[in-house]
Amino acid sequence: MLEEFRKVSHFRVPFADIDMLQHANNTAYLRWAETARSEYLIEVIGADIGGRTGMILARLDISYERAISYRENIAIGCRVSRLGNKSFDFAHEVWSVDSETRCAKIVTTMVAMDYGRETSIAVPAEWRKRIAAYELVGANA
Repeated sequence: MLEEFRKVSHFRVPFADIDMLQHANNTAYLRWAETARSEYLIEVIGADIGGRTGMILARLDISYERAISYRENIAIGCRVSRLGNKSFDFAHEVWSVDSETRCAKIVTTMVAMDYGRETSIAVPAEWRKRIAAYELVGANA
């Protein structure tokens, strides 16, 4: 489970994420992925979430595979799966730890931004270096 991911977050599904059908609302998956991606930005890339440069969401693709219930133990993996000139993709997988079942796959395409100038920028060289070092170490572990 999540062997391809060095960055894995664990949590228990809170009541606030449950909808009237008594499973995790579809929007909760997006929030979980955004939380994992924000942690990756800070911990791996070393960027300040409130800094002058950052990233914006350009594309979101979620494939739901299994409903998730209240208080279920969840693990979500997060990794950079593609690095382009100005954009890059994050791959996420959401797993139920309790049933050892994948519940969703999520891919987000992010665009590197200069927030002050309100324009896209090339993915900073420092980000590329940090991502490569982090992901390559994981691939060799």
